[in-house]
Amino acid sequence: MTTYARRGLLLLALVLAAASLIPLVPTEWWAVRLLDFPRLPLAFALAGAFLALVPFLRRNPGSTATALGVVASALVVDIWILWPYLPTPSPQAVACPVERKLSVLVANVQLGNRKARPLVETVERERPDLFLAMETDAWWDESLKPLRSSMPYALQRITGSYYGIHLLSRLPLVNGEVRHLAGQDTPTVVTGVTLRTGEVVDFIGLHPKPPMPWQSARGRDAQLYAAAVVLRERVEAGVIAGDLNATPWEIAVERMRRLSGLIDPRRDRGYVATWNAHSSLWRWPLDHVFHEGGFATVSVERLDAFGSDHFPYLVRLCRRSGDGPAAETPREAGDVAAANAVLSAAGATERVQAR
Repeated sequence: MTTYARRGLLLLALVLAAASLIPLVPTEWWAVRLLDFPRLPLAFALAGAFLALVPFLRRNPGSTATALGVVASALVVDIWILWPYLPTPSPQAVACPVERKLSVLVANVQLGNRKARPLVETVERERPDLFLAMETDAWWDESLKPLRSSMPYALQRITGSYYGIHLLSRLPLVNGEVRHLAGQDTPTVVTGVTLRTGEVVDFIGLHPKPPMPWQSARGRDAQLYAAAVVLRERVEAGVIAGDLNATPWEIAVERMRRLSGLIDPRRDRGYVATWNAHSSLWRWPLDHVFHEGGFATVSVERLDAFGSDHFPYLVRLCRRSGDGPAAETPREAGDVAAANAVLSAAGATERVQAR
């Protein structure tokens, strides 16, 4: 029995280690990219496998030591990747005048979910300046109408599919439009937003297609890179938000941030998982609000579940008086070429320009 238990543990440990290490390969295969999602559960599982293998070290030192080394390596990789998303004891407080504040609430309502009232009450209570709802249909369009009295500015596209999108705003929108970035059939909101100071900032709201193991992630990645291109082409400081169907440490997301000079508010403020609201174990951050250096993060918060498989995600920002710091992470060699290769393969017209 002990031999079978050891062999079973060895097999489990190697599978867990492979699941953590394989996503380091820069491929568009969704079957690989999906393994980037559960890094936190994998880290806990690897730690458990490591502890479970230790008692077998004396009896079978060779194979057990090898397995322990592989597990430890994979665990170090997971910890290294997740470390920036651990909360610091006291993140720096940001004092912000009311007129310079910009709050963004993101919620994937889940097509077919018919529990609108809890979400409407959440929006009414939190009073965000911008509310981006995704997977909306005609029923949700009608159900969100009670918010129009306090959020009269809006852009929406009802598709009859999982890619309907609504942006409701307390603040005036400037030259707003719904576009299809990177030649994809999922709509993206691109607009200016007039702050209470009278200054205009940019906002891009998108919802790329979700992971399908038998497909390529090229379409999703192309949309992320195209959003980076659009943001860089616009003059004002900007924000990109939405259910990106990607975790913040994925290769494509990190490249998008580097290309557009974006900062992730989650860093130093916590993991803040927004999916899956129906599970207490399998949760990871798929909903995002990234901002350029012209903003500072005031707070990051996951709100109460309302019936969707996503939690609402609220980020409060402060428009800096100047341009703010440069990109959190500078571009790496090959970023421009890699992004343009994906855009070209996806049939997109957008292109990243080298500085």
